[in-house]
Amino acid sequence: MLKRFLPKQNKFFDLLIEMGVHMQESARLLKEMFEKHDDYSEYSSRIHILENKCDDLTHSVISELNDTFITPIDREDIYSLVNSLDDIVDSIDTIGSRASIYKFKAPIPFCIQLCEILLLQANVIEDVIKQIQDAKLTTEKIVQVKHLETEGDVMFRDAIEHLFEHEKDAIELIKKKEIIENIERAIDRCHHTATVVEGILIKNM
Repeated sequence: MLKRFLPKQNKFFDLLIEMGVHMQESARLLKEMFEKHDDYSEYSSRIHILENKCDDLTHSVISELNDTFITPIDREDIYSLVNSLDDIVDSIDTIGSRASIYKFKAPIPFCIQLCEILLLQANVIEDVIKQIQDAKLTTEKIVQVKHLETEGDVMFRDAIEHLFEHEKDAIELIKKKEIIENIERAIDRCHHTATVVEGILIKNM
């Protein structure tokens, strides 16, 4: 559907696809980092490289918007979508950076499960960006992202409850709580991205 609104160069579409790929990879690395409970600095560095690439892509999209008189869809929608994708990667980068600094003594309960929800959302969003021209398929996937966000809310509450019941080290509690909250924030940002895409579809169907 969306492709009929795009110029032949598909420049905006190509940049958004590239951002989606980096976003998904950063989520995958985050989950792997907590699964291995090791090499936090290495994983954090790899995620930060992806974050820098997304920053560059965001600047490229903004530059293209400034240089293009007629855009394939509303320029405000392109701007909102690219920034929402960048926000997800920024959140993931923050989590990786904090994990690298904090050097946890033990794995964080529910952390891997929350990262799995985030990764599932990232996988779906990457597909949405690539297949956004198929309105029916894209709408179904948007619903998936929103349902996953609801699952994330429930798991977040369980994680916080478990943390306060079982973590006796106050410093570790503070550090783990921050990580859990940041993962939940990243999940919420995926939900926001899905909402942005939904708005684009409604305008252009």
